Amino acid sequence: MPTVSVKNINDNEELDAENEAEFTVSEEQILYDELESQDYKLPHGCLAGSCGSCRVWVIEGEDQLSPPSPIELNTLEAIKLTYAETRGEAYLQGRTIRLSCRARIKGSGKIIIAPLKK
Repeated sequence: MPTVSVKNINDNEELDAENEAEFTVSEEQILYDELESQDYKLPHGCLAGSCGSCRVWVIEGEDQLSPPSPIELNTLEAIKLTYAETRGEAYLQGRTIRLSCRARIKGSGKIIIAPLKK
């Protein structure tokens, strides 16, 4: 079965290696739903892929998630533009951002995520 590890980001926007939770999840399920069913609450808003509040940085295991849907892609483009304007282009380099309310688990490997701040 796939696993999801959740790391936190500290105030300096760096990964906090000491703060991690790990969950066994089911394939073909939505990432947010799987963690919520195990009493782990990720940040969220609309849960429809429009607001972007549930954005996560996929640190590892991007290939274990389904490709983004058109709704998710549209929201992700807006998020990326905002990050580029407020934090600079370098902030996005090497980062895969997904919406936990739309990303579906498709593989059986390990996924590591970190919730991102707006």
